[in-house]
Amino acid sequence: MNEAIRTLIIAKASNNAIKTAAAQAGFKTLRQEGLLKVAAGVTSIEEVLRVTQEAEEVEEV
Repeated sequence: MNEAIRTLIIAKASNNAIKTAAAQAGFKTLRQEGLLKVAAGVTSIEEVLRVTQEAEEVEEV
């Protein structure tokens, strides 16, 4: 976490604003990291999609 993201969280900014700031700072999403693991042969695409879909569903609640 960097100072810009910390400030957004404290200010109770929207999820989209925090995600945008994180992306601009070079942070990767769980799905992006998972896809790198697929490319490296560490896991399967099915596993990445299963886990990241569950994570997205939790965010929507």
